[in-house]
This record gives sequence, structure tokens and C-alpha cells, in this order.
Amino acid sequence: KSLFDISVKANTVLAVKKELQLVAYLFKKTSTFRLIFITKKIDLNKKVDIIKNTLTVLSPLTLEFLTIIINNNQSNDLLNIISKFNHISDSHLGINKVDIITATKLGEEELNSLSQKIDGILKNSPSVNNIADPKIIGGIKLRVGNNIFDNSVSYQINQLKKTLHNM
Repeated sequence: KSLFDISVKANTVLAVKKELQLVAYLFKKTSTFRLIFITKKIDLNKKVDIIKNTLTVLSPLTLEFLTIIINNNQSNDLLNIISKFNHISDSHLGINKVDIITATKLGEEELNSLSQKIDGILKNSPSVNNIADPKIIGGIKLRVGNNIFDNSVSYQINQLKKTLHNM
């Protein structure tokens, strides 16, 4: 939250978000990068020096954030912290994420048509992600933020089971 507040004041929310995405990518995909953060064999000051000398493309704000994470021994929580920053910054920037879950992947034309309809309802242009889940059998399930709109065949079958079971 503090990093977010400072980046808002400095008008660098989007830049910091992109830099943190780079850090998260490196943390997930590069074992040596991750090891620098989590190993106890390297002194904290040495870790900070390594990070500052290797990640010269990052802004001073992001480097200071990583320094604080290292010095407070919160390296194991780095991905969670970045995820929370992304969530807060998306809300601030007005970015909605919409997951469209269908039994099979939608075609480009179908996805564009559905995306335009969602744009009109949400009054902004969300980031749309199409997920194929054969378990839903048919229909569609939309996840917008914390809300799920389920109009899948599997949901309808489950509702019918509950209704018949309660008779």
C-alpha cells in the first residue's frame, strides 16, 4: 500500500506496475534470481548490492522497494505483495479483468463481439481472458473482479439436482 501511495504521488503507478511485473517474471522463471532473494547464505547488504547493480533498468522507487523487502526478510512474500500492488493499481487505473470461461476456446470473432458487449456494460475497456473448461459442458461463465456470473450447463444441472433433491 505504501509503494502504491508513493507511486500515485509521483504519478508513476503504471511504470512501477510494469517494473514489478518484470521482477515477478524473473522471480518465477529464473532460479538464480529467486535464490538471491531467499538464500540466507548471502548477507542482506550484499543482496541489496547485487539487486541494485543488476537491475539498473528499474526506477529508484522500485529498487528501494526491493531493498526494503530484502532488509525486512519478506522475500518469500514478494509475489503476493506484487499481486496485491497489481490489484490496487488496476482498481486505481480503472482496469477491469474479465475471464470468459467456456467449454471450448472462443473464436476471434466471437471473442471480439462478446468483448464489445462487455465494454458497453462496464463502461470501460476490460482486459479479456478466454479460458476453456470442458467441465462446464456448455454455456458461459464470466468472472468480473470478485463477481461470477454463471450461465453454464453444469451450473444449471446442479441447480436442477438441488431442486429435485429438495422435493
